[in-house]
Amino acid sequence: MIRKGYSDGPFGQIHWRLVEPEETPSEPDLYCLHPAPFSGLAFTQILPFLARRRRVIAPDFPGHGGSDRFKTEPSILEYSTAMRAVAADLSGAAPVDIMGFHTGNLVAVEMALANDSPVRKLALVDVPAYDSETRKSLLFKMGRPFQITPDIQCLNAAWHRGMTGRLESHGLDRCFALFAEQLRHGNGMHAAFHASFSYDVEARLPLVDRPSLIMATQSGLLQPTRRAAQLMPQARLIERLDIKRGVLDQGAQHTAQEILPFLDEDIL
Repeated sequence: MIRKGYSDGPFGQIHWRLVEPEETPSEPDLYCLHPAPFSGLAFTQILPFLARRRRVIAPDFPGHGGSDRFKTEPSILEYSTAMRAVAADLSGAAPVDIMGFHTGNLVAVEMALANDSPVRKLALVDVPAYDSETRKSLLFKMGRPFQITPDIQCLNAAWHRGMTGRLESHGLDRCFALFAEQLRHGNGMHAAFHASFSYDVEARLPLVDRPSLIMATQSGLLQPTRRAAQLMPQARLIERLDIKRGVLDQGAQHTAQEILPFLDEDIL
């Protein structure tokens, strides 16, 4: 069962979803950080597979999902600060593990780099580690505030991201839920894109000193994910090119099967 709640953060209340294992947790809490422009809703299919001997929490970034509204041009650092507030509220001073997906990977990295970080391990799936020129182009195309107009065509991109682009792997009801979740952001719908494409991956990823697993699937982020592994020389790269869509839905069990053994390994 997925339980929902709120934590107070530096930018307002943060909404989260939490799944507990059937037995008493014996492993660190796992925080799942979502892709742009969605919310922790993206993880609802994989949460039960991950909740083996650990609590699993999927928060919504500020301005996303059920969290309080936020600025239209935020930073990865600001998202990270809010996520650390959630971890402090729910996990106290205990070590925690982080799973990221797309934009959530960059927030995970920034959490690991914070002073007195509680992060023990990182599991990063499909990392948007684009080169600087590509980031600049994507920031211009996708990172500007969403313009709401009376013309329903302004929702075409959101409809494709949530519905037509995922229908085969997610099913109609799930796709419609993902489409609708984007609309809750209002003119902040593109905020997480702005944060992602203005983040300096070349400067930040090489600084990560936590045990890290990078998982690449057969997606448009295959090459950027391989690049992330090059930027993080201590990271372990695995490629699951058989997973071509629905990493957190259709491929949820396979994704969890790659992540859990890594999290369960002893740190030498």
